[in-house]
Amino acid sequence: MTTKTLINWLSDSEYNVRRSYRDIIHTAYENTAIVPAEPIPDHVKNGQFEISGKVKTGNDERERGTRRAAPLRIDGSRGTWDEIEELWLAGELTDDQFEDHFIDDVIVADIGEGTDGWEFPGTSYSVELR
Repeated sequence: MTTKTLINWLSDSEYNVRRSYRDIIHTAYENTAIVPAEPIPDHVKNGQFEISGKVKTGNDERERGTRRAAPLRIDGSRGTWDEIEELWLAGELTDDQFEDHFIDDVIVADIGEGTDGWEFPGTSYSVELR
């Protein structure tokens, strides 16, 4: 994966992250060592993210980014990107690791743990970088 691909993925408001697509991509590349050419750009690490899809904290589970509920807004500059970037630069960042670290190191750093932690139980999400 190149930095450009990651930037395009994070920047495209119409792109939905579907687990089935991720599984196909992961299977296609699982035996390929992909090492990025450069660090994650600062405008990504310092960006404002809007996440639409099903979000759960405690007993509160709802669809975000609809007419009834705003997207989950995250300030990436409050997060700690060190572990994500270390794995990224080593070419070892998997989708699951990115998701886990993004939740723990970026989302929780910005908005806190929530009552019982944050979960994303849906099957597709839209992530927009502002």
